[in-house]
Amino acid sequence: MTADELMKEINKLNSLLQDKLKIERGTEDEEYQALLRKMVGRRIRITLEGDSLYGQEAVITGPRGDSKSPMYWWFRLDSTGEKKYKARTSFKLLPRDTDASSEEA
Repeated sequence: MTADELMKEINKLNSLLQDKLKIERGTEDEEYQALLRKMVGRRIRITLEGDSLYGQEAVITGPRGDSKSPMYWWFRLDSTGEKKYKARTSFKLLPRDTDASSEEA
């Protein structure tokens, strides 16, 4: 195999790799946007025992940080309106109000 043939093969493989990475990045962004749609605006209850916020309800306002799979989320407390953040393991998602939307219909 000559040097020119080898370079053509390397360029071809490089191009295939670039295409594959673009596809993976696109699906990662779509999954992140779906996660945001699922979480932002959801009601939660703080479940971390021993925490001063234990049992309080809040609304998720967004992820903390730039991670595509965030562990920490910002929320706004119903009682005080304060904005705080907690780890995903420190709260429980409350069920969506499906009864209210069916009554409107």
